[in-house]
Amino acid sequence: MSPATARPITAPRRSTRQEPRRRPDLGVVRRSTSTRRRRFPEIVAITVVVLTLLAIVISNSVLAQGQLHLGRIQASLSEEQAVHRATVLQVAQLETPARIAAAAGTMHLVQPSQVLQLPTVPLDQPLPPVKITPAPAH
Repeated sequence: MSPATARPITAPRRSTRQEPRRRPDLGVVRRSTSTRRRRFPEIVAITVVVLTLLAIVISNSVLAQGQLHLGRIQASLSEEQAVHRATVLQVAQLETPARIAAAAGTMHLVQPSQVLQLPTVPLDQPLPPVKITPAPAH
């Protein structure tokens, strides 16, 4: 046979008629306890995952509230620092020698003609008791 006249080999044909298969009888299948035991770890795992996600959501909420509180505290701190800087500037302006001399002049204060030094008292020795004399009767 030449390649042009060759025919493919085919499998023998089967009859198109098939015998019907017999189906098994249907019945109610009871749930065994082993099915419940197999689902228990799944239920526990799902519960753990849900509780973990809930804990993450709650912790994020608490963290966000803490950040808001911290922001309010920082704003308050900035305001108080501004007040403190203004007060320090005001004190620095009030304690200048020129301003003090001008205020003393308006109160008619003058420099003393002489400075008298007070005697020193030793701090490690007690002072003698003070003698009190009765007032003269009238």
